[in-house]
Amino acid sequence: MQEASQAIVTGRLGRYELLGELGRGAMGVVFRARDPIIDRVVALKTIDPGRSGEAKPRFAERFFQEARSAGRLNHPNIVTIYDAGEAGGEAYIAMEYLEGTSLRQMLDEQAPLPAQRAVEIAGQVARGLAYAHEHGVVHRDIKPANIIIQRNRRPKITDFGIARLGEADVLAGSRAGSPKYMSPEQIRGDGALDGRSDLFSLGAVLYEMLTGRQPFAGVEVIDIMRAVLESTPAPPSAHNAAVPPELDALVMRMLAKRPDERHPSARWLYRELRQLEERLEKTPPAPPPRAEARKVSVDDPTLVIGVPEPSRAAAPARASRFVGWVAASAALVALVVAAIALVPGDAPPPVAQTPAPIVAAAPVAEPPAPPPPPPEVAVETPPEPAPRPKAPLRAAKKPPPPPPPAPVVEPSQPLPVVEVAPLPRPAPPPPQTGRVVLAVSPWGEVYVNGKLRGTTPPLAEVELPPGRHRIEIRNSAQLPYHTFVELHAGETQPIRHAFSN
Repeated sequence: MQEASQAIVTGRLGRYELLGELGRGAMGVVFRARDPIIDRVVALKTIDPGRSGEAKPRFAERFFQEARSAGRLNHPNIVTIYDAGEAGGEAYIAMEYLEGTSLRQMLDEQAPLPAQRAVEIAGQVARGLAYAHEHGVVHRDIKPANIIIQRNRRPKITDFGIARLGEADVLAGSRAGSPKYMSPEQIRGDGALDGRSDLFSLGAVLYEMLTGRQPFAGVEVIDIMRAVLESTPAPPSAHNAAVPPELDALVMRMLAKRPDERHPSARWLYRELRQLEERLEKTPPAPPPRAEARKVSVDDPTLVIGVPEPSRAAAPARASRFVGWVAASAALVALVVAAIALVPGDAPPPVAQTPAPIVAAAPVAEPPAPPPPPPEVAVETPPEPAPRPKAPLRAAKKPPPPPPPAPVVEPSQPLPVVEVAPLPRPAPPPPQTGRVVLAVSPWGEVYVNGKLRGTTPPLAEVELPPGRHRIEIRNSAQLPYHTFVELHAGETQPIRHAFSN
């Protein structure tokens, strides 16, 4: 023991040069080291030199179990093991040196994460777990501290120290693993654990990424274990309204108490997470409220008479046309008055009386309902004013020259109208249900999730929402047949069964 500690103090362990300490864990110390043979920087993991007596051999067994488990795996989302051995009585593992931060540290600093980023991390971890499970390795200790987020944003799974240890889980009177992330079957001590235990742990990690809180908590370890075994946490959206419903359902399925109610495999879970990530990437921001298409013209009469903007927007189209006819009639009246004023011998009309017809049309903020037809309004003219008395002729002076003719006001011609096209209608949503096609001989009563749906024949198919469903077919003369189906939207699955005679 003294020899091992002295080796570390001198800055070397075997052929490795120790460059500095990276961290300490429950089992030992991790150093940043250099392999001088190939000039490569590695992370060198050792057993804590302070351990002695019977505990150290048992920890050493777990230590080399990590090397055996992770050393057979080569995947972008799993840390790479380069070497393992013993030098001066000290066991070590040389592994890939990762530049980044742990997910634990990331959550301590910026939880909760955006839904898309949380799904991306969980999907990459599920991808690495799928590879490990397919090679016979169950991690059994998935938690934020064992997930390293590299500078390129890619997560890597580390610490396979208790992978597939079976009866060796109990060390120094405590069960190996992290209770806040352990599956119910792992807490109960079930001997035969499969990859679905890791999926439960990943579900707890994803829940924490989305909400900033752990799904199972307690003051004492026994309280945490009881919560994992008995309580069901609220959906993530109860703590974070930005979590969509489909992500709620996926997380709660990962946290199901029974393994057969979770996803069948990590590969299956990875595909669902990847599809959900793509949908979150394509989801556009909420569009603004659609405005009603309206014809807008720069010579809109409502602009001339000073109607406030909200009133213009709320006035019906018929009222706008009526106001236009009133303005045109006012212009015609002005022409008639100007023509009368130009009759010989008449005094020039006062200038102040010219805009009177336009002022009369001002109170149009509340248009009459229903208005008279525009043609009838256009032909109506006000009664002619009484002729003014002629001014007496004076012989000594010439009559003043007539004023210049008033400019002829033509009825305004509408400029080209700009149409605001309505927003395009969104594409019809994809199918939201799946189908189960039935072929049963000679006959059977079909129960879906405990509810009778009919007798086949004649019942040939059942339409169901996406998810896992229990199908049971009963025949009074035979033992019932039951199975589970996993449906996706738009998917069709057959069920065939023949009751024996």
